[in-house]
Amino acid sequence: MSLKIGIVGVGAVGGYYGLKLVQSGENIHFYLRTNFADVKRYGFTLVHCGDEQKTDQFDSLSIYQDSTEIGICDWVIIAAKAIANYQICELVKPMVNSNTSFLTLQNGMGNVENIASAFGANRTILAGLCFTCINRTDPTTIESILPGYVQFGQFGGKIDTKAEDLIRCFEHAGIKLKRTESLDEALWRKLCWNIPFNGLSIASGGITTDIILNTPNLRTIARELMLEIQAGAKAHRIEIEDSFLNKQFSLTQSMGPYKPSSLIDFLSQKAVEVDAIWGEPLRRAEKMGVQMPELKKLHSQLLRLTYKA
Repeated sequence: MSLKIGIVGVGAVGGYYGLKLVQSGENIHFYLRTNFADVKRYGFTLVHCGDEQKTDQFDSLSIYQDSTEIGICDWVIIAAKAIANYQICELVKPMVNSNTSFLTLQNGMGNVENIASAFGANRTILAGLCFTCINRTDPTTIESILPGYVQFGQFGGKIDTKAEDLIRCFEHAGIKLKRTESLDEALWRKLCWNIPFNGLSIASGGITTDIILNTPNLRTIARELMLEIQAGAKAHRIEIEDSFLNKQFSLTQSMGPYKPSSLIDFLSQKAVEVDAIWGEPLRRAEKMGVQMPELKKLHSQLLRLTYKA
């Protein structure tokens, strides 16, 4: 039987993966807040950038402005920014019963813990870490610059059979993915890119990643931030090899003049996920006695600079 899947947070990430799942025949229901009228009129356009640009148009979608109209789902995917998780949990309550499972497609730390606190830890709660470059360029257009992959990990243990049902939906949709037995390790590893490049792009005046790479001082700070994350992870018995840190630079080089998602939010005067991406890992590391001076400085800068929701 097909799974009934509700998606909350239909921006770049939620929109891209939701549309890929629709394309493969999955039963997807989109909750839209700000762009409902535009999508109802024009549908969604998915642009695959690359050597040969390809465009897919989606006109007949199950879209809603009221989460109560969606009804109970087998899975709820939360792809909203991690700045209002409490409000999101309240919003999705009409979509949830005792058998509903969750997948978060969000940046930073603390997201699965919020769901467990709101709905109980005795259900399947997955996190999908998106190593990709996707932007929503207008209310109805999503551009995939680098498809990348999604790494799945389960809150509280190894991936169970229920989680595998959803993961297979992603596989069937042609989405590249990985599985991890340690969600915490995957989270620390993703921060090796998110913390320096999202953060420095804002703190240094609204610059793209290529400028960070080509400015010696900023490149050095990015490396120092990665080393601090590596130390924070080690305090939690997670080893991140130096070669992984080096790979973050070569990967970023291939992106060209890329605007990270946090920079896009900042330039649009939207709230930035400062606590989830920079604040929570800083707290977790300092609790273990690890000093992170560069991260502490960057976190303070971002708190001063960014819009508060």
